[in-house]
Amino acid sequence: MVEVVKSGQLVQGKAVEEFEAALVEFSGIPHCAAVSSGTSALHLALLALGIGPGDKVLVPAFTYPATANAVELVGGKVLLCDVDPQSYVVTPQAVEKVLASPEGRDIKAIMLVHEFGFPVEVKRIAELAASRGIKVIEDAACALGTVADGFHPGYYSDMACFSFHPRKAITTGEGGAMMSRNAELVTLSKRLRNHGTQPANGRMDFTEAGLNYRLTNFQAALGINQIARFAQELDSRKEMVKTYFARLAGNAQVELPQDNAGHSWQSFMVVIRGGARERVKAAMVDLGIEVNLGAHALNCLTYFQRKYGVDAASCPVSTMLYQDGLVLPLRSMLTPDELLFICDSLEKVVGP
Repeated sequence: MVEVVKSGQLVQGKAVEEFEAALVEFSGIPHCAAVSSGTSALHLALLALGIGPGDKVLVPAFTYPATANAVELVGGKVLLCDVDPQSYVVTPQAVEKVLASPEGRDIKAIMLVHEFGFPVEVKRIAELAASRGIKVIEDAACALGTVADGFHPGYYSDMACFSFHPRKAITTGEGGAMMSRNAELVTLSKRLRNHGTQPANGRMDFTEAGLNYRLTNFQAALGINQIARFAQELDSRKEMVKTYFARLAGNAQVELPQDNAGHSWQSFMVVIRGGARERVKAAMVDLGIEVNLGAHALNCLTYFQRKYGVDAASCPVSTMLYQDGLVLPLRSMLTPDELLFICDSLEKVVGP
């Protein structure tokens, strides 16, 4: 931080470039553009790929609204796809079903969300998309460190978009990044994040109608410090998850998520059976345990219901996860005793 102040360059300076380089080194994806948020990354990705007014984009129904809002921002049309009840993400089979439907035959792009860090089968879905000329964007807001089909987000897709919001494993307060193997897409995104600027003959030219989606050097400095320790953070989360699986397995009232070796475990969400989620949440909070709700079912939100005519029955799995999902604490500062206290408390609250 002190170095940033001394440099006199607070926006789009050396620290931002170093943060981008650190993300490239960590992930193995060769090109990166740091931006102001995960939402701005999604917006820029759609713009860079030429998705615009009237274009249909497949979006998982179980996600944060930002995924679909980015489509709305470019004038696109959202087509919702339900998710798997154990992994909480879309499957190749579900995507193929939507693509084969009358409404899905002219889809222009697919947004894949690695919800809570679970790796979507990107390779297979990207193959389905490529055969139809469809672009693929990974919403990897929760998925720094996720490995899908052997690679980090951005390998099989056209672009992967990350978030560094405070709820994420790495935070820059607000912030995001775009990663791709396509250098031209990232170069275009870097112009778009800075008002469409393009240096020309020692002067600044403007070649696109861009936006102000720049990351500050202060934010980048925070990210650099954390990415250096991120492998250790991932290991810590995976060890905590082992405790959750060992202690909660077999409880008839708690449905555990699907495990996967490539999961980065940004969050650990369980499903509370029997419609008891709200009661369980309140009881855990009373015990001093911070628990949260999971993602949203877009088909249950007013905006999407009004615009697209969807309802709770449109994507029943997403609706169930929205109503019954509960996120348990998962952060490296938790001690083993605290983790056991959480497990014991949950078992007492829900019953055997």
